[in-house]
Amino acid sequence: MNPTSVTLRQLRAFVAIADAGGFAAAARRLHLTPSALSLLIKDLERGIAVRLFDRNTRATALSLAGSEFYPLARKVLDDLASALESTQDLEQKKRGTVRIACTPLYAATTLPELVLRYRQKFPAIAVYVLDSLNQQALARVMSGEADLGIAPQRQAPPELVQQSLLRDRMWLICRADHPLAARSRVTWSQMLREPFVSLTPDFTKRLQADLFKHSATLALNPAHEVSFITTALGMVQWGHGITAQPGRSLPLIEPFGLVGRPLVGPVVHRHLSLFCKRDRALSPAAASFRDFLREAMPTLPVSPSRS
Repeated sequence: MNPTSVTLRQLRAFVAIADAGGFAAAARRLHLTPSALSLLIKDLERGIAVRLFDRNTRATALSLAGSEFYPLARKVLDDLASALESTQDLEQKKRGTVRIACTPLYAATTLPELVLRYRQKFPAIAVYVLDSLNQQALARVMSGEADLGIAPQRQAPPELVQQSLLRDRMWLICRADHPLAARSRVTWSQMLREPFVSLTPDFTKRLQADLFKHSATLALNPAHEVSFITTALGMVQWGHGITAQPGRSLPLIEPFGLVGRPLVGPVVHRHLSLFCKRDRALSPAAASFRDFLREAMPTLPVSPSRS
């Protein structure tokens, strides 16, 4: 036997005949003439010195040797198909475009590092960050403008799939000369005695619901509601009150002259989620970025602010 004389074309011809139950049907499947198919099998049988089919005028059946050879030939073809599919999938992940709609806080503090790390691994994939308010981020995913969305956990529309990314503790943010800055930690009841700068009504509503789970006395009455975290930090910087923000905001506060203190009584977390379209398969590039995010994001450290 000379294995090097066996070709993939011969193996495909052999398996096709065995599957179809005859030369004529297999020839049609392979878009070959019966004579060309017969020649392939003759060359294969000559190469391995074994008769693979018992043929007569009425039927074609596998010989005993052919029956033993069939599962081996099938495995070779299946393994080759699997290897080619894996290689093509990997190659597709090396190029393409990913668009991520992300809320401003995480678009400013968390996503830039992750995009850099991802592109070091897949430099030919273009990654675009679409900074958006919460509802806008979800709307961009639903419309197809963005492949993925990153926003605080919420009741997702049925068109979207939501997957948890991380849990982010809420911190007090205040001026360095504020009386609460002298404490190592601050209770919510202490914080809520001060003018409170909140974000959108959606942010206020969710935070209030978390506080009411602990105590009905922890009522939020914002002195100001703004849309962007940088606006909230600017308001706090100029003495309009204090604010509470997720820990991932801490890298932003030092240029504003602000400090962060952990909030207790209760400890409240903001849960961040990843959103994608339910009825649309992600491209290989977008799927690889999704997998990268789910693995890498929870491992990012939250650096405490310097007071």
